[in-house]
Amino acid sequence: MPRADLAVAAAAVILAAVALVASSLQPGFAPLITLTLTPPGIAPTENDSGMLIVVTPTPVVLPGIRMGAAIATLLLFVAAMRLLLLVPAVRRRHATDAAADRHTWRWIEYSQLAGVGTFLVAQLNGITEVTSLVPIYALGAAGALFLIVHDHRAATGRFGGPAFALGSAVAIVPWGVIAFAQITTLIAGVEIAASVRVVTLLALVASASVWVVTGWRARRDPERTDGCRTDALLGAVLPLAPAGLVLSTLWVG
Repeated sequence: MPRADLAVAAAAVILAAVALVASSLQPGFAPLITLTLTPPGIAPTENDSGMLIVVTPTPVVLPGIRMGAAIATLLLFVAAMRLLLLVPAVRRRHATDAAADRHTWRWIEYSQLAGVGTFLVAQLNGITEVTSLVPIYALGAAGALFLIVHDHRAATGRFGGPAFALGSAVAIVPWGVIAFAQITTLIAGVEIAASVRVVTLLALVASASVWVVTGWRARRDPERTDGCRTDALLGAVLPLAPAGLVLSTLWVG
């Protein structure tokens, strides 16, 4: 197992502990992930007097979990994915794929980091409706999986543009929803905490860096002879987004 992956696993465990401790000590930290589910609207009806009655559904607040615990769990997932590379069969398969410039193990990890990461960022920005959060998670995770198709492009010397373009187009949708939520919040006159803005921006840049590295390496190494270096770079940038989320537990306001 590369030392770099072991170092990432250790750092992820430390950051998970920091997230748990910091979130419990911060008096202003939002402790729970809030989930709401609004039932479908009821069609207008007339009463006996001929008056039109419109019933507005009341959102149902579902049981939540601690945000700090969710961030810590995401970081522990990173650690688990890196430690699984200690298993000889997994390590051999990963090394063979990396040498062929295929990074399936990294994309499986990234799919969950992207999906859950955007879910948590959406929560920080006040998006609580389940019918919004589930697509945000699904699109974030699905976008990353297009990179598996990009890796399996037919031959060397090809960029794999269609899969890369489709994946990036899908992956950017959740961030558009989050940006729209920020804009509507500002229009409504509600102030967004500076920490939320910074964490959102950091998570976006960190997530985008994975696509930048992938595209850059595909252009830089068209014959796909240096896949191990690409794998090492991906291993370094993948955990940046969940690491940035830890800042939300340290800085409130």
